[in-house]
Amino acid sequence: MRSALRTISGLILFALAVLLLERLLRIFEVVSASTKPAGDATQMVINLLPHYLGIAIPMALMLGTIITIDRMSRSSELTSAFGSGISLFHMTKPFILISIVLMGFNFLLEGYMQPIGRYGYREVVHSVGQKSFAAVLREGKFTKVGNTTFYVGSGGGPIFIYETLDNGGLRITTAKRGDLIVREETEQPVLQLSNGDSFQITSDKTIKGQLSFEISSVAGAISGSTFRARGNDERELTSTELFANRDGKTFVNVDANTNNAALHLRIARVYLLFLLPFIAVPFGINYGRNPSSAGIVVGIVSLVTLQKALEFGQKLGARGEIPPWMGIWPLMGVVTLSAIFIFRNSAVKMGQPPLATLSFFMADVLNDLRKGIRALIPFAAKTKNSGGAE
Repeated sequence: MRSALRTISGLILFALAVLLLERLLRIFEVVSASTKPAGDATQMVINLLPHYLGIAIPMALMLGTIITIDRMSRSSELTSAFGSGISLFHMTKPFILISIVLMGFNFLLEGYMQPIGRYGYREVVHSVGQKSFAAVLREGKFTKVGNTTFYVGSGGGPIFIYETLDNGGLRITTAKRGDLIVREETEQPVLQLSNGDSFQITSDKTIKGQLSFEISSVAGAISGSTFRARGNDERELTSTELFANRDGKTFVNVDANTNNAALHLRIARVYLLFLLPFIAVPFGINYGRNPSSAGIVVGIVSLVTLQKALEFGQKLGARGEIPPWMGIWPLMGVVTLSAIFIFRNSAVKMGQPPLATLSFFMADVLNDLRKGIRALIPFAAKTKNSGGAE
């Protein structure tokens, strides 16, 4: 158990570091216009941790179990244990206990921490966007804040402002020059434009309200609106809220199919952690003089494929093409039966590990193919010669 805990914990930290590195590039891009980039970036990373932990934990449990058992196999500890009458199930108990603990943690993670963290991340992104001109205007760059895009040339001009309106239209403002000033009475930044034009384009692509001006001012606060309430989609709802919204009437933004498909997926991901030791332990067993590390590769590919299949089933259920449960639980039933079959063959029957059996099967298939090709070559040559003689 100590060996497994060290390996699994190290893999979780490694996976978190790798996953966050990719997201940090986007976070730095978002907070580049913030007045407090370090604080906003820290909040965003903290809110993203539950999401990436949900990805890292199943992978770490799978790989940590395979690596630990493989290490024991290579050092002949597993063979000695079997020779002393210790069963494979007894050797699997520590991994089962770890998986049960992780199931409880993952239930809280998937059901409560992830939805709240996702909403917190979106709220920080929104608050970063609601900044004053003093924070967002950069010379020679297009900067988008909320529904408005700004461009300021070098030296304060020219100015280009593109704003989308609530009615589906847009407003375009251009000016030769813009100066950023601060009102003494309110300390509010104001962009003062000179020698410009402004007009609106309606949703039916007609121009109206064209106006030329010598001096005009644009208030510095883009929007003073607060962020919306949590619950805009199913990923922001906790498991308790999803359960209460099974009929789709509690949260009107989330229909019943989408709600129930998300709920089934969360339960299936928690249940999957219990099955992983029964699959990973046989994958890590190695006998013979030439041990193989194929279990790690097969484990990664199998787990990623299963996760994508579950997500695909959830999408089918959310669209109403199949019942929400049907996209999740038939697949989990197949995984359960496969885990029972693989573990039973390794723990009860005296035979080669499952991956060794698979390698023997593939070797037989390749040998049959080679024999078939060798048999076809003389036949093809004979046919060609007989055709030439005619």
